[in-house]
Amino acid sequence: MPSLEALHLSSHEIAAVVTQPDRPKGRKLQTQPPSVKVAAQRFQIPILQPATTKSEAFFEELRSIHPDLLVVVAYGEILRRNLLELPQFGAVNLHASLLPKFRGAAPIPWAILSGENRTGATTMMMNEVMDAGPILLQQECPITPIDTAETLSGKISQMGAQLLKQTVDSIAKKEITPIPQDPSQVSFAPKLQKENGRIDWNQNADRVSRQIRAFDPWPGSFTLFRKTMVKVWSAREVEGKVSEPPGTVIDVTKDVLRVACGEQSLLEVSELQVENRRRSPASDFIHGYSVRPGDRFETPLENGKINF
Repeated sequence: MPSLEALHLSSHEIAAVVTQPDRPKGRKLQTQPPSVKVAAQRFQIPILQPATTKSEAFFEELRSIHPDLLVVVAYGEILRRNLLELPQFGAVNLHASLLPKFRGAAPIPWAILSGENRTGATTMMMNEVMDAGPILLQQECPITPIDTAETLSGKISQMGAQLLKQTVDSIAKKEITPIPQDPSQVSFAPKLQKENGRIDWNQNADRVSRQIRAFDPWPGSFTLFRKTMVKVWSAREVEGKVSEPPGTVIDVTKDVLRVACGEQSLLEVSELQVENRRRSPASDFIHGYSVRPGDRFETPLENGKINF
């Protein structure tokens, strides 16, 4: 959305917006348009919603528009060569990492999980290999100790929109030279699965806290407490060395509970969500379940049912 808005306000003409088809959403599964479509309608830009970009009909429809450049942002489908080579200036992609690090579908969560202190946005020329095209422009963004995937996505989307506009300006003026990526520095950020959210209490507290931030809002980080699935939304490593088994509640106060993790480390938990309930402060959980030192959180089985 920020990228579309930035280009709409630029001197360039958006000949068409290509977005996903309308799909059922929400508990009532009512058909709803993508937010990009709603914005394009507001901007009075023609809209294309192919079921797949691989169809010959879509290719012919796009060719009839005679685009000078394709701009791709989080489209969710790998484009074939015939599309990439259609415009005279090729296709540009905005990616939410400092390529060649974190190629793939989920660069922001994996950057947080990996313990990076910085990431950023990259514009690149697209080829048939995912996120492997030569780099055009990059801009760094720090990762703070309290950033979640959601907060960091917001920062990068705004920053990336301006970087994309700058890139398109430079392409139009022929003032930019693509730089090949260094293959020795490549790392990957695969698509997240629900199973990624299981909390392994044998990991150290720093790693568990990074997981919780990395998988907020999706898939969330979950554990078992008295056979009930619980998501942990806010936690941080605190000083202390413990001897109790990982997952053991060490200390309970009015507002937080502290849990033993691997390597004798300690995690302070301040926000949770019990299955089928809303996110709430740890104080509600402590009171509702009469949590006491010695209680245990457990890691869900890999093939166990995940309800939320």
